[in-house]
Amino acid sequence: MDAERALAAAADLETPVAVRDDDAMERNLRRMAALGARAGVRLRPHGKTHKSTAVARRQLEHGAAGLTVATLQEAEVFAGAGVRDLLIAHPPAGRAKLSRLAHLAAQVERLAVSVDDIDLAEAVPAAVEILWEVDTGLHRVGTPAGEATVAAVRRLVATIGQDRFRGLLTHGGHAYRAADESERRAAAADESEGLEATAGRLRAVGIEVREVSVGSTPTAGYAPEFEGITEIRPGTYVYGDAGQVRLGSHALEDCALAVVATVVSAPAPDRCVVDAGSKSLSADRIVAAMEGFGIVLGRPDLKVARLSEEHTALTAEVATGLEVGDRVAIIPAHACTTVNLHPYLLTFATTGTVSWEPVAARGWR
Repeated sequence: MDAERALAAAADLETPVAVRDDDAMERNLRRMAALGARAGVRLRPHGKTHKSTAVARRQLEHGAAGLTVATLQEAEVFAGAGVRDLLIAHPPAGRAKLSRLAHLAAQVERLAVSVDDIDLAEAVPAAVEILWEVDTGLHRVGTPAGEATVAAVRRLVATIGQDRFRGLLTHGGHAYRAADESERRAAAADESEGLEATAGRLRAVGIEVREVSVGSTPTAGYAPEFEGITEIRPGTYVYGDAGQVRLGSHALEDCALAVVATVVSAPAPDRCVVDAGSKSLSADRIVAAMEGFGIVLGRPDLKVARLSEEHTALTAEVATGLEVGDRVAIIPAHACTTVNLHPYLLTFATTGTVSWEPVAARGWR
């Protein structure tokens, strides 16, 4: 994203305002579609990053097999917009969610959920396929790769039947803890090799594993290196963010999302304050090596040092050079949670078009 274009798009608007560079987004969509084709795997991007029906359609037009979502809210919005193949990568526990899931299954052609609990899998409506989640290093959801998962899936198939068992799923989110490229690649190997080895053990005992699904933007680039993977589920790639730049999985110039903010105070030469706090700029730093809360476009000397609700402090070693009324564009540390803070994004392109796009699937339900 170019700082001047981002600032120009929001020049007549109150700040803070989230802006999207559609040219950069299109480059990201094309690049990931090409990577999936080169690796010979299906692309099922995670819609939790953009939460936009328009972007979902663009991903499908670029060849995505369907979408991954985190919430029933996202699934319902995308289904209403015509997406017919959805994976909910979050266990739908509780009677209310299971009821919504049954209603959703009637609206789409194919629906699946990921679980790591057999009782929950049995409670999932019969029209919904099941993927079993495997823990390949993140240590969040899932049974450990290897024999623990083989034993669990054998019980699962005995309970729900082979036809409803689609396969295995994992999220190599421990890649976000990587300090360098070699650690990021090691996380990708944990993710892909751990899942495929487990799938092989299941096939050896007669269980069909149709899907071997991995997913994260930091590990997606390594997909062509590993055998046996059928599907990748990156999400953040569509916009990029400062965390991905720090990890080396996304170029700064291809970041498509920024928050434009105005300087409201310059109390010291080496510090100024802008009007984009944690209500508009995510305080979520999931990349362990990330310093600060974002990147100020065109100003590598500035650090997005700290956030409060309405304010962000920018610091410099010597002087910021900024005065009250000046504006900056900040690439957030985490795109997904930043997007969720905004009801609309201001989109712009080199064609000169500027428009408001609703973040239709935002929320947490």
